[in-house]
Formats: sequence, structure tokens, C-alpha cells
Amino acid sequence: MADFPNAKYVLDYGCGQGKLAELALSSNENDTLFWKGIDQSPNMVEKFRERCVNQFGSERCGVELLKDGKPSNVEVKQCSVDRFVSTYCLDLLSEEDMYGVLDLAEQCLTNDGKLLLSGITWGYKSSIQTFAMTLVWEILYIIQRRKVGGCRPQALKPYLEARGWTIEESAKTLPSSFPWMVSEVILASPPRKTQEN
Repeated sequence: MADFPNAKYVLDYGCGQGKLAELALSSNENDTLFWKGIDQSPNMVEKFRERCVNQFGSERCGVELLKDGKPSNVEVKQCSVDRFVSTYCLDLLSEEDMYGVLDLAEQCLTNDGKLLLSGITWGYKSSIQTFAMTLVWEILYIIQRRKVGGCRPQALKPYLEARGWTIEESAKTLPSSFPWMVSEVILASPPRKTQEN
């Protein structure tokens, strides 16, 4: 969906321990692809370094600790990123920080760059299991947020469309086992940047 073989620079916001980066870099014959991970957890940054930087080298990937957790403090050049990736991260953030991530993506992506997002979403209409799990999850999020890791179901498309993003592909993936939460995956292109005279 994200066409990583034709990308040169990937920015992975909320990279975790680097499983996606490892998969993309190990299966990608494009040796010019550089993968940059960003995370606010020192533990995740260290695991990313062990999994990816030590395996592929600093010429193929790097990782940065976002100490204050503010998307606006990520240092990246404008229009320098081909793919902006964030998986199971926006559902952890406040509304303000989530919009901050979308602003960051819009600023750093090239005009033909792509945004790839995934996160948990509502599964009330998908199956009995996903209906029950979504209901339980939403109740736990209200009364014991830590039990669900602070994550909440959300629909990502309205946020993107409100900011002028173009949705190119969208899919929901149904779980085959517990915890029976439906995931939403979206590929989008950024609002067109105006050319300076």
C-alpha cells in the first residue's frame, strides 16, 4: 500500500521497537531507502536501535527520542519525506497532539509523498466478537484507561478530510483472535502545497 520500494526517506512517528522498519528494510531491494524512527519512550528507542540500526547500519536507518512528546519539536526538513508512517500511535494521543502529527506530516511530505496510518477503530458492525470487544474497550477506556494501554477506537478519515488530505486507499482488517479489535489502515496524499514565487 505504501510502496516503500520507490521511497527514499520514511519518517516513522511512534516507531516503537521497529518491527515495521525491520520488515520493510529486510524485504526491500532499494538500498537507498532511509528509515527514521521517532518515539517518546527511551525503552522503545533503545529497542529500535538494537533491532534496526545495529542490523542495517546508520546509513539505512536512525532513531530519535522525542523527549517532550510534542510533534512540533521533531526536527525534519520541509518537503523532505516520501512516506510518513504512524501505526497504532494516534489512538494514544490527545486531539491536540494528533493534529500536531498531521501538521508535521503535511509540512515534511513532498507533494507526491504519502501518509500511511493505522489504528484501532470501532467494530460494532463487523462481528459479534468485535461488537463485544469494542463495547468493553470503550468502557475500560472511560473507567480504567491503563487497562487498554491508553488507546481508544477512532475513525481517522474525518480528521484527514477536514485538513484537506486525499484518501487514496482505506481498509479495515478484522482480527482472527483475541483481543478482537478492528484496525483501520489509510493511505493518503497531502494537501497541495502552494508554490512560492
